[in-house]
Amino acid sequence: MEIAQEAEAVLVAISEQLEEVRSITSTARARFRKASGLLHEDIHGASTVAADALAVVPALNVRDREDTAAAARLVASVFSEKPVLPGAIDAAMDLVACVTGPLQRVRGLLSTMSDNHDRVRNLFLDCIRQLGIGDDDERREAWRIQWSKVILQGLAVDTRVIDAISEAGDAGRVHRLYEMDSPHRGQRMKEAWKLEGIVRTAIQELDAALVAVGHMHDAIASEIHVINAAAAPPP
Repeated sequence: MEIAQEAEAVLVAISEQLEEVRSITSTARARFRKASGLLHEDIHGASTVAADALAVVPALNVRDREDTAAAARLVASVFSEKPVLPGAIDAAMDLVACVTGPLQRVRGLLSTMSDNHDRVRNLFLDCIRQLGIGDDDERREAWRIQWSKVILQGLAVDTRVIDAISEAGDAGRVHRLYEMDSPHRGQRMKEAWKLEGIVRTAIQELDAALVAVGHMHDAIASEIHVINAAAAPPP
């Protein structure tokens, strides 16, 4: 039937939009990953240099433990003042700042897809009405299950994307807070640690979003199959 074909065409268009959602989300995740790598290198590099310096301190005066301990504290203080890679935090934050716009684009796509999916429901109901398929028919129930799955997975994607956007905002606020504070020893390292934790959480949110995208894709394919089966002439 023409109505069933129209419903299928709408679902195919939704699938194409879903691929754009997948692409944008994957790119945002890659940016978060790169930012995390910069922050990790910054933290790891500073820790390594401090550890190497501390390793040679005892050799300076092995007989005077107090002098050795004082020297060790001095070295640790010096190396905890700021990261070894002074531009790493700023570079990481530039990457994080780039994800918000694209992820908002994802939310816009999801909203459009939801509206189009409501249209599929109306088309299918018109289709089965013309075919004389009743409310208790198993074909209608099979469609309802897949239609609901698409909705639920779309909501899951949107929720995870919202959370990732929120994490990006939190990272920006933390960065601005540390920039406004009077610099003192250890502040930059603390900032790097906090930012890395926030970025890791954002990556986890987008990982979950991509899983939901996969489930949504499968549910759309199943919905197309159910609609075509319902509209097919009896054997």
